[in-house]
Order: sequence, then C-alpha cells, then structure tokens
Amino acid sequence: MAALCGQHVIIQPDHLEDVLQFYEKFGYEEELMLLLEQGMSLERTHNGIYTELGILYAKYTPKRLMDHIRTYNNHLMIPKLIRACEQYQMWPEAVHLHASYEQQDQAIITMMEHSPSSWRHDLFSQNIIKVANHDLWYRAIIFYLEEEPMLLNDMLKLLATKIDLTKAV
Repeated sequence: MAALCGQHVIIQPDHLEDVLQFYEKFGYEEELMLLLEQGMSLERTHNGIYTELGILYAKYTPKRLMDHIRTYNNHLMIPKLIRACEQYQMWPEAVHLHASYEQQDQAIITMMEHSPSSWRHDLFSQNIIKVANHDLWYRAIIFYLEEEPMLLNDMLKLLATKIDLTKAV
C-alpha cells in the first residue's frame, strides 16, 4: 500500500526529496529503490527519479550503478550524479558520466588521479584527443611514462599532430 501511495507522490518533483529523506531516515533503502524503479515506468515520470535512483545505487548497491547510467543516460541530471559518484568514490562511473557530459578534461583528470580503479586505455584514448586544456596532453605523457610505459607509443600516435614536439621531449 505504501508503494502505491508513494508512486503518486514521487511523480511530483517537489515532494521527491521529502519521500527520499523519510524512507532513508527509517532504513527502508530497498523499498525506496523498488519504489523509484516502479516510478520509472509511470507516464508522468521526471528526471529526478532516475537521478535519485542512481544516487541510491551509489550509496547502497554500487554494482547496479553503471548499468543504470548506461541505460538511462538521457534521463539523468548528470552533474548531480557525478557529485554523488565522487562522494562515494565510484570513479569508473564518474569518468563515464564526465565523458558523456562532454567534460573530457575532467574525465582525463579523474582517470589519472584514480588510475588503479578508473583508467582504461581505450577510454583514455577516446577522451584525450577531445580535451580543451592542451596541457593535459603533456600531463598524459608523463602519466603514461610512470604508469603504462608500454602503451606510450599508442598514445603518442594519437597526439603526434597536436602536440609541440619540443615541449613533449
């Protein structure tokens, strides 16, 4: 009965935050996630439901977060979810969100700062050629020298026409 009533409340963006606080206050995280999952199928759903469900996944069931991001990327309030991913140290998810939000600079910085968990060569390569801050190219060279020297040639091939070779040396 509470889920049925909750569905009528969560479709109102102004009341969603109150419902979230109420459920979490009393420790009903599973029920809250179930309510929001059911709420996504309603016809009057809004982006807050998708975003708040992503934040709950980051807090309580991190294994489900990346699938949620990939499936509902167009419905998310990405900056809010990025902050939650950073707060709960969900670095691969944060990188994915930065890249999908056209923040390649921040995606590259996050990968370099949290390389054991968030760095992937293919993802790094896709983002490094799109960065706006050209100093990141040179930081990336140093990063590859320190962390992944065997893949340095691959990265340099991508950047060969863009970088100042004297500065790179």
